[in-house]
Amino acid sequence: PRLAGVARAKRMLLLGEQVTGSQATDWGLIHDAVAADQLDTAVDSLLARLTAGPTVAIGLTKQAIAYGQHATLSQSLNQELSNLELSCRTSDFKEGLAAFRDRRDPDFQGR
Repeated sequence: PRLAGVARAKRMLLLGEQVTGSQATDWGLIHDAVAADQLDTAVDSLLARLTAGPTVAIGLTKQAIAYGQHATLSQSLNQELSNLELSCRTSDFKEGLAAFRDRRDPDFQGR
């Protein structure tokens, strides 16, 4: 399905074909498509999920994506290794491992 979505996205970009929000979601181009009257609820839900996650790791992931757009593969892999070392030092990393071991949902604290 992922490759089919890429092919459809190329058709959209190269041929100017319009797609609906639902199609863009199905193709993996956007996170979600909701009706205007559901937007605030959807945003609040997504923000709650993000803030309940391992925020240091999320930040490092965002940084790696941005860095990788301008770096070579070797540079990106070195940056990823550095980010992994940093994230392994966090309390959230330890909590994630403990939660996995205990078969429970993690309680991340952003540290």
